[in-house]
Amino acid sequence: MTDLLSTVLLGLLAIGLSVLGWWLFISTEGVYLGRRMVVWLYDLYADRYDDVKQYYHEYEHLLLARPIMSAILPYKAPLVLDVATGTGRLPLALLSHPDFQGHVIGVDLSRRMISIAASKLQPFGDRVSLLWNSAEELPFADDTFDVVTCLESLEFMRNPRNVLGELVRVLRPGGVMLITNRISTRLMPGKTWTSAELLLILQSLGIANAATEVWQADYDQVWGRKAGDSAFTGARPLGEVLRCSRCKRGLMARQGETLVCEQCQSTATIGKDGVIELFQLQNLD
Repeated sequence: MTDLLSTVLLGLLAIGLSVLGWWLFISTEGVYLGRRMVVWLYDLYADRYDDVKQYYHEYEHLLLARPIMSAILPYKAPLVLDVATGTGRLPLALLSHPDFQGHVIGVDLSRRMISIAASKLQPFGDRVSLLWNSAEELPFADDTFDVVTCLESLEFMRNPRNVLGELVRVLRPGGVMLITNRISTRLMPGKTWTSAELLLILQSLGIANAATEVWQADYDQVWGRKAGDSAFTGARPLGEVLRCSRCKRGLMARQGETLVCEQCQSTATIGKDGVIELFQLQNLD
C-alpha cells in the first residue's frame, strides 16, 4: 500500500510539474520568469513561430493593412513604427498592400525573430528598416511617426505601461495608434488589463477616442489617435529619424557597416542580415 501511495504521489507530482512547466514556458511565454527568459524563448522558437501562428495573407490584408490605410487617408506614404515586430507580420502586411508607399520601421528584442523578419522583408529594400532594440526605450524623437503599432505583445513585456508611454511619445499628434489587448486572461494574472482599464490608461497618456474592436479569440484590437494635430511626417530615410540610444540627441549616420552618432560618436553595428543592432545583451536585466 505504501509503495502504491508513493507511486501515486510521484505521479501527481510529475503531472503538477508538467502543468507548471507548460504554464511558465508555453502558455505565458516565460513572462513570469523575467525578460531574459522571454527573449530566450522567442529566440529558441523563432524558426517555428510562423508555422505555429499560421498567418494568412488575406486575413492580414483585411484586418491590418486595409484598416490602417483607411485610417490615414488621403495619405499613402506614412512613416510607420511597429514595436515587437517579431518575424515581420505587420511590415509584410503593409508593404504588400498595393497602395502603400511608406516606410516601416520594425523593432524587436529577439535577435533571432527579427533576423527571420529581415529575410522575409528583403525584397522590399529600404522601404523597411529593422532594429534590435527594447520597446521600453525607443530611439526616436517625440512626435515622429504617422502610425505606431504593437500587436500581441504588451502582456509579455516587463513594464507594459512604460511601453505604452513610449508608443504615445513617438507618435505625432493626430497620428494613428493600433495595439492589441489580450482578452484571454485566465492564465495570466497581473499581466493584462480589462478593456476599460486600458482605455483609461490610453486616455491618460494622451490618446483620444480610443476604442476596442473584436478581432480574435485571444485579442481585441484597440485603435486611437494622439490628441492634437500636426503635419503628416511621411516616409523618410531611417537616418533622418533614428536617434542615438546613449546620448538621446544625435542622429545615427551610416558609415560602412556601422551607424555613428553625430553627437557622441557612439556606434551601432549593422548585422549581415541588415538588422541594426542597437541593443546590448548585458542590458537584458
